[in-house]
Amino acid sequence: MKNLYYFIIAIFLSGCSAGNVDITGTAKGMEGAPVSILDLEGKTIFSSTIQSGKFSIKKQLPEAGYYTLSILDGSEPRDFEIYLEDGTYNIEIPQHKSDYLKINTSSPTQTKLSAYYDFENDLMAKHRQEVEIWKARLNDPKIKDLPENEFQNILDHVESNRVREDGLHVAAIDSFIKKYPTNDIIPHIITNMNYQSYPYAYYNLYKKLNPEIQNSEEGKKIGEELKPLSKKAEENVIIRKR
Repeated sequence: MKNLYYFIIAIFLSGCSAGNVDITGTAKGMEGAPVSILDLEGKTIFSSTIQSGKFSIKKQLPEAGYYTLSILDGSEPRDFEIYLEDGTYNIEIPQHKSDYLKINTSSPTQTKLSAYYDFENDLMAKHRQEVEIWKARLNDPKIKDLPENEFQNILDHVESNRVREDGLHVAAIDSFIKKYPTNDIIPHIITNMNYQSYPYAYYNLYKKLNPEIQNSEEGKKIGEELKPLSKKAEENVIIRKR
């Protein structure tokens, strides 16, 4: 009986560690669009449908952590990273596709995540508007009728915008660290970036974090990955200069 008692307690505690998530949301102009919550493997764990401009999800979470909120608005899904844990979330889906969600929540981690994405959006709004213009031109069915030089011009702009966005991400994180030095979301943000292509830049950002953030679980993990990548990138630069 004693072993059974501990078994029941263990099940109860494991259930409590995940917690219940209570999401209510609004979305203008997206009537009937499906809303899904995806895990890190892209598997749908929760779903809802926008009806009368609203949706809701009240479920038991498998575990607290990072998920993707995905809305199928038109032919392409709109994906947003979110952090879910036991608590409430009031979410407003932005009409502008490059904007991040507006979220009021009891989750401290999501609040920090929102702070970064809102900050990044403010810095990159003009660039992302230009990206949408060139992406629309690339996806226009009439593109197949364009002369080769015009088609190549569109491809060149799409690629240059992609490269420029990589640089803007570095600048955004650098500015965010200066303005919010105690926000410990940055190690996670770096893991979402193209840091393998720019390890030296991202390792320099990492070194600007305060020691407490560097020594967090995510901080140690990304720091241990960035350090050798940065060293190798620096050695390659020295070799090329010889």
